[in-house]
Amino acid sequence: MSVAITVKDVVKRYGETTVIPGLTTHIGRGEFFTLLGPSGCGKTTLLRMLAGFNTVESGDIFFNDVRINDVEPSKRRIG
Repeated sequence: MSVAITVKDVVKRYGETTVIPGLTTHIGRGEFFTLLGPSGCGKTTLLRMLAGFNTVESGDIFFNDVRINDVEPSKRRIG
């Protein structure tokens, strides 16, 4: 099953350091998408937020039209 993923104004901080400063993007259903960037730019952090292993300080993440910020990782059905 493919889903559309929408990331809207997502912020991630570790202490005083802002790692993701307000990311907004949309990945369409069935779309091929890659994350590319230098070490330490937040690629893995974003993936961990989508999977539910990292918290989201502000902003929203949607799978299709369902907000999943507070959904447990085991119930997100994404790997």
